[in-house]
Amino acid sequence: MRMHEGSDIARVNADGGADNSRKGESPSSSFEQMHHRQGKHEGKKFENEDEAKNSPSRITILKWEVRGPRWLQFLLLVLGVFSLGVIHDFVQELVFRYEGFDYGWFMTLWELLIFVVAAWLQLWYEGRYNEIRNIDWKQYLSLTVVLAITQGFGSISLSYVNFPVKVVMKSSKLIPTMALGILILKRTYSPMEYISAFMLCMGVASFTLVDSKVSPKFDPVGILLLSGAVAGDAITVNLQERILRQLQCSKEQMMLASNLMAAVWVLMFICVTGEMFKAITLINTKVEIGGLLLVQALAQYLSVSFYLGLIQGFGGVVAICVTSCRKVITIVLSFVAFSKPFSMQYIPSGLLVLFGIMLSVIVKQPKYELNHAWFLVACGAVCTMLVLRPSLL
Repeated sequence: MRMHEGSDIARVNADGGADNSRKGESPSSSFEQMHHRQGKHEGKKFENEDEAKNSPSRITILKWEVRGPRWLQFLLLVLGVFSLGVIHDFVQELVFRYEGFDYGWFMTLWELLIFVVAAWLQLWYEGRYNEIRNIDWKQYLSLTVVLAITQGFGSISLSYVNFPVKVVMKSSKLIPTMALGILILKRTYSPMEYISAFMLCMGVASFTLVDSKVSPKFDPVGILLLSGAVAGDAITVNLQERILRQLQCSKEQMMLASNLMAAVWVLMFICVTGEMFKAITLINTKVEIGGLLLVQALAQYLSVSFYLGLIQGFGGVVAICVTSCRKVITIVLSFVAFSKPFSMQYIPSGLLVLFGIMLSVIVKQPKYELNHAWFLVACGAVCTMLVLRPSLL
């Protein structure tokens, strides 16, 4: 199961993780929240707030502890998230640039299997064999079907739309999450949350519309696939919460079971459609594609690990802001590294999505600065004006 954006096999509920990190509660309702810890100094009394802020936390990445002062920990984690996330996104787009490669489901299979191996190795290394033997596979059926479809839709969409469109649309999970909350759970939301959702809708719609006008690689099928992937993201989080709550299982057990079953569904599907054999034939003639797929999947897994370390040491709000900035760099790099048409209208549309994400994160905090929220609303209003009046650019 991704986490990013894009990312996109450890499905996470970052907002929940952020809330819990502020309240001091033990997160337990999603893959990301299960990784969150309050650190080495949990329960320790500091004489003042500055001492607490500057005190190093115990942060681990794949069982290795990130040591040093707090600023150095933050710098190393941010560098890890940025570099590995950019590598993953760059390689993913590069693979689809190879002539004849049109096998998003095969790419999905590689990603799922990497996470299966990683979870199994961690359980094996820690001697937790019982967790492997005691998996209740039936409980994971619905989650794995949604996970396989969601991940597959996100990958194969690159055959129809440009990578920046995928990044922008995959950042709008708040929209289906709120829709499900209103229609099914009868939840209520604050005016600021509705404003953030409007900013996301406007930004995504504008970015997609601009791309449809200037890009030769645009097919509405890709938009439909990404819409399904984003909706699947929202459903996946709820299914994960239910499994973690009902089974009281560890994050590694859920990661192993869900990704393994999802990989089985994908494997069966691509064997029936013939994609499996076509992809293997292509890799036999262009061996470097297999290497790139492996690099992409490993970079994704390591990026998730650094992201969760960032949550562990600095909270979900900081982590989401860092990944949002990383997505901006990814989009810029995509235009620079891979030749594609560019329009100035991309800028206000993309910024509108970024401001919408940041606003949605801020307003979910128990105590937030209203001035910060209104500043983002003002920035969003300016971007909206530029989107509606492109002649101003």
